[in-house]
Amino acid sequence: MKVIKPVNLEGLSKWVGNIPEDVVRDMSEIAPMLQVMGYDPYANPPNYGRPDEEVVKNTYDIKVNNQLWHDQEEMILNLSKRDSENI
Repeated sequence: MKVIKPVNLEGLSKWVGNIPEDVVRDMSEIAPMLQVMGYDPYANPPNYGRPDEEVVKNTYDIKVNNQLWHDQEEMILNLSKRDSENI
């Protein structure tokens, strides 16, 4: 299995720079499935391919309208919390 259509490169790459150097160095031994799935275990960050143009536009929209999307997220989480309290 391989990421065929990346939908959130930012999310896929958030780990970069947050893994200790010794783990990155030994990645092929620690996570051998990376190579099986077609990734270079030493690539940091890995090449996930090029996202579709619609994905690029949506990612840009999310960044530009970050506060709006954050407010939407909070509203949904609050509704979910309220609903779970009423069970």
